[in-house]
Amino acid sequence: MKRPLAALVGAVALTTSLAGAEAGAPISAVSSAAVVQAQAQWVYTATDVVSIYNRANALASDVAARAISAVDAAHGAWALGRGVSVGMQAVRRNGAVVQQAPDGFAYPMSTTALPLDAVGPLMGRDVAGVLARGYVVMGRTTADRRGARVGDVVDLVTASGSLFSFLIGMVADDAVVGGTELLITPDQADDIGATIDSRIVLWGFSSRTALDQALSSFGLDARAEVRIRRSWDALDPDSTLGMTQTKTLLGEFAYRVRDNGTDIDVTGDWEAAFMPPDREVLVDAIPIRARCNYTIRADLQAALTEVAQAGLAGAIEVGNANTYGGCYYPRFNRLSGALGFLSRHSWGQALDTNTVSNAQGRVPQMNCDVVRIFRKHNFAWGGNFLTPDGMHFEWVGTRRDQYQYPSRYCPNLPVVTTTQNAPGARPDGTEVPVGRTTLFADDGFSNGE
Repeated sequence: MKRPLAALVGAVALTTSLAGAEAGAPISAVSSAAVVQAQAQWVYTATDVVSIYNRANALASDVAARAISAVDAAHGAWALGRGVSVGMQAVRRNGAVVQQAPDGFAYPMSTTALPLDAVGPLMGRDVAGVLARGYVVMGRTTADRRGARVGDVVDLVTASGSLFSFLIGMVADDAVVGGTELLITPDQADDIGATIDSRIVLWGFSSRTALDQALSSFGLDARAEVRIRRSWDALDPDSTLGMTQTKTLLGEFAYRVRDNGTDIDVTGDWEAAFMPPDREVLVDAIPIRARCNYTIRADLQAALTEVAQAGLAGAIEVGNANTYGGCYYPRFNRLSGALGFLSRHSWGQALDTNTVSNAQGRVPQMNCDVVRIFRKHNFAWGGNFLTPDGMHFEWVGTRRDQYQYPSRYCPNLPVVTTTQNAPGARPDGTEVPVGRTTLFADDGFSNGE
């Protein structure tokens, strides 16, 4: 490219000036070879990322094809990914057991598989380098819970029920790995039988606007069975906790799948610590009998009390909830062999009510004032899940009635600023992470089931 004449003249003048300033200065001889003071380092910069998935466990081929066409039009890159719950049987160090599940049981681990060419730009070259050497990456909260550290061996239960062992090559901050507990490559996922692609990840596009326009032109944003999650999205009031945070707030159990392939048994020590022994009436004014995690009890009682005080008790079908609903139902939606997705009901984390009029997959009929009251008291609502589940109120530990993220059903009313229990704060006062830091946090969970 030719440079403007004025620029060339300026460059000549600057050179001449510098030469004149140095005129007559002695020239020092080079007495030794140059010495490296510090190694150059590649600086990782977080990039925008989009995750697209559909209602079925497996990513539909036409959804993948449209997403690829869209990101190509926006001059970006893409990769297929997988998310699943994998049972962890033990962590070992130098042949000694660091932590081990009871015989026949395993600890559920939310597990994300991404190819190296996606891990590098999304999580950093250091993370990709560890995976490239055949190791796995564990989230920091999970490693602390396990007592695990770099160099330990983790034994995972495969789809066939056998054990496969990996070395932990890195313990990464939860935000770096998108909130998942265990990060592996697709080849490692193949080793344990997690072979189904469940999402497509997009990044490197020319602009957010360009990608959004392309996704629209290829018809993805208008499809009810497709969910597009952007790293720059505002917090969805009906988004849920990932497995890492669920374990932190509601405890962790080990489980085994029953012969029917769906229901599970959980370890008794967790049940004794977090679950009442039987169903109990939570609020006399709305006498639902439910067995719910002790952690959510106070918020659930407050929500039901306010529903009754608002004159909306008739909107809750108590008889239905006591017969077909409730909180606690430990179950595992098997995807392949011993791999699959755990229901939040396994933690007694969610209340189901009005199950007939708000059956999963149907247009929700729940009273929206009831929905907003539950959101006020730290519950997300299943009516806006990818598969609508209007019966389902799931505890998330943060107030959700003020977020203005567009909801298909029962959007929140305009924000009224308050200083008490402000949105975004957990019970411990920390802020709720959003965007890319929780993009893979839901891996291993089934919403609303």
